[in-house]
Amino acid sequence: MEVRQRRIARPDEPTPSTTQQIAETIKSFDVYPKTLDDFKERTGSGAVVSMVSCLVILLLIISELHTYMTPTTVDHLNVDTTRGERIRINLNITFPSMPCAGLSIVAMDVAGDQQIDVVSNIIKTRRTLAGEKIAVEMDEAHQKRKFAGRCMPCFPQVPDIPEEPGKTQCCNSCADVQQVYERKALSRLKWEEHPLCEHEAVMINPARLNTIHEGCNMFGFLEVNKVAGNFHVAPGKVFQSPQGQLVHEFKPFDSGQYNVSHVIHSLSFGVHYPRRVNPLDSSQAVLRTGSGVFQYFIKVVPTVYRYANGVVVDSCQYSVTDQFRSASDPTKGFVLPGVFFIYDISPIMVNFEEKYTSFTYFLTSLCAIVGGVFTVAGIVDSVIYNMVAATGSQGRKLPGGS
Repeated sequence: MEVRQRRIARPDEPTPSTTQQIAETIKSFDVYPKTLDDFKERTGSGAVVSMVSCLVILLLIISELHTYMTPTTVDHLNVDTTRGERIRINLNITFPSMPCAGLSIVAMDVAGDQQIDVVSNIIKTRRTLAGEKIAVEMDEAHQKRKFAGRCMPCFPQVPDIPEEPGKTQCCNSCADVQQVYERKALSRLKWEEHPLCEHEAVMINPARLNTIHEGCNMFGFLEVNKVAGNFHVAPGKVFQSPQGQLVHEFKPFDSGQYNVSHVIHSLSFGVHYPRRVNPLDSSQAVLRTGSGVFQYFIKVVPTVYRYANGVVVDSCQYSVTDQFRSASDPTKGFVLPGVFFIYDISPIMVNFEEKYTSFTYFLTSLCAIVGGVFTVAGIVDSVIYNMVAATGSQGRKLPGGS
């Protein structure tokens, strides 16, 4: 029988002071009692679990820090109440089988605004049928800007006619060429053959399109009213009739010969913002034979993107459907060859806003990571230790078992 001796305070023991009593009282609130090192056992499995736990904690902390430093985007919808704004349409389209001289861009909307044969902010690059760059197509406006302050020759295609001495006569645009050739009044001088007049010559005589075997890339932007409308690229000279109708001048019986195959490298509305998706980017439409009209019906959704630093970007996103009508089928009537983009403006606006995670949330997540990993590691270590101990005790009992 085991005899226990109860501890009885000795008369000669000093009475604890008030400070010591307070300290002992405070120690009684310790929910993490410590054991002596003599009663601790260190194992190899515990060391492995500890190292794996530290590695897991480190990885989770790095992931949480990355999440904390990266803003999240929240979105909500509301009715678009903005007025009097304009939308910028950015385009980069290549026509592999249509020359730049015979292509015109026209934009119009339901408000009656028309932009005929748009050349400002649009760069037309001539390309070979293989896609290699030839030169930049220049109309009169581009020619005046490029050759400002210079004196270009008037007879480069006619070597036996000398230029005026002292550069008193300059041909910096097709209009200048036409005036000089009219003064010369020589039958063998044809302004249509001057390099600066290729664009105007094709517009006057659309039949010349069949003699130009080139492609064309159109790059730039349009600015349109924030109302429903369309913009299109079509062959022939474009002008407005006295009755206010828009006319594309070309030979109707040749409409089936215009190959309007195209590659849309990019098409967007408004300025770019993060993670915007443009459905028509990198799309293409190829015609093996004949011609026709490609129609893209676009629903434009006004969008506001607010960065975490306070910068606000007004832009748009869109969805699209498309259809094709062949110009080779006489039963469908006359079809104007070209590529049409018919857009409508949605009354709903999408608002995106970047937000950072609060520091208190980040701190709480760190505490949860450290505490959770150590708790799970303690359970795993206890299970491993008990399994090893149970296996070892069974092994010791086998030789002397009864």
